[in-house]
Amino acid sequence: MRKTTYLEPAHTANEQGPAYAPAASSVLPSRLMTAFEVAEFVGCHEETVRRAYLRGLLTSQRFGVRGRRFHPADVLDWIKRGAPTQVLERQGATHVKEDR
Repeated sequence: MRKTTYLEPAHTANEQGPAYAPAASSVLPSRLMTAFEVAEFVGCHEETVRRAYLRGLLTSQRFGVRGRRFHPADVLDWIKRGAPTQVLERQGATHVKEDR
């Protein structure tokens, strides 16, 4: 077996490329999204997204045998109707109800 020394590997040569772009952004893509991508955008757990489409709160499209994909417009609609985002959870944690 030969040992090969690379001065500049191909996978680290261009670190400013699109592969190293930030994962979460404030703009939804124009393609169908996975449950993981929706959860990352909304700021909740992936299982929360799955439970939302099982309960009928989030519309999904069948993708293959077991997969589901989500339209960005449906995700925005779910957020407007009260999806459990991190922002809402933080606000809810700061408001404490007082018993009278």
